[in-house]
Amino acid sequence: MAKEKIVKVRQLTRWQRIGVASMFVAGAFILAGGVFILSGIYNIGASREHWSLTNFIITILRDRSVAVASGGIEVPELDDADLYRLGEQHFLGTCTVCHGTPGEPLNPLYSHMLPQPPDLTGAFERYDAREVFWVVNHGLKYTGMPAWPAAHRPDEVWSVVSYLRRLNDIGPENAAIEDSTVERAQNLNTCLRCHGAAGQPPVSDLVPRLDGLSEGYLRRALEEYRGGQRGSGIMAPIAFDMSDEEIASNAASYASLPPPAGRENGSADLALGQQIAEAGLPEQDVPACQSCHGVNPQAPRLEAQSERYMATQLKLWQHAGYRDASAEGRLMSVIGQRLTEAQGKAVSAYYAAQNAEAPQ
Repeated sequence: MAKEKIVKVRQLTRWQRIGVASMFVAGAFILAGGVFILSGIYNIGASREHWSLTNFIITILRDRSVAVASGGIEVPELDDADLYRLGEQHFLGTCTVCHGTPGEPLNPLYSHMLPQPPDLTGAFERYDAREVFWVVNHGLKYTGMPAWPAAHRPDEVWSVVSYLRRLNDIGPENAAIEDSTVERAQNLNTCLRCHGAAGQPPVSDLVPRLDGLSEGYLRRALEEYRGGQRGSGIMAPIAFDMSDEEIASNAASYASLPPPAGRENGSADLALGQQIAEAGLPEQDVPACQSCHGVNPQAPRLEAQSERYMATQLKLWQHAGYRDASAEGRLMSVIGQRLTEAQGKAVSAYYAAQNAEAPQ
């Protein structure tokens, strides 16, 4: 009689059984998810709120993403009048389109967005300064909140963060009447709102003085902002909406104004600044500033310009890849990276103390 063949059945271990079961459960979830998506039963219309579960998941995903991504960001001094005044004007001229003017109702069109643009007077009640900066700088997907229109411009982004911080501190009712800023923003044209009119300083020392600058330079600057050769989240959207005629008119208007007087900073190293301006720093391969500024009409006049504005720009130039793709911009990028921050402040203070002369 032939021997019977014995077949041994191998038993799965406990963990193997758990693994197989998990694969079946995961497959079931994937299949169910695919059926749900393809069925089209979820209403994505903005007239219908998300399910509570959907809102819960989105909120956790958003807040955790922002918190992790914003870690390590260095926060400047936000209680800075120059910073929040600049941010205020940008906010009133741009952000209020969606988020509304502080203390006033939201435009009905934007109140029916999903998600609805939040009232930013309470931004600092939910997020800290780093997180607010990250959101303003990078935007949020699928919300209508865009990223900042220009890369490498944290100085501009922080101005808006500073204003939102102040808005949270003083409240919308006070923001609406403080210095009549809302009324001024509505009554003045775009350029005057930040750069000032004849005999008036800009709204902030972070904003350049345009009085008496050469018409050719002003026209080129606006054209480069409009074309994207210069990066600025504040200036680029404004210039984009300007026609050639409007650019020419604004350039001619500011060029015709009398140039401003200088303001001396007694604590600055004016001797070093004068050396850099007139002779440069040969040991660092930095040419004299006057070899272009004051000679070439396509280079802006620096005399009586805001010290803080010039120092900020030079600090930005020290970062490779910063903003300006024009020939002049590439030259300044090289020079800026060869200057130390102290040297940049010194030459900025020297030029700020000089009285400007009308262009020839």
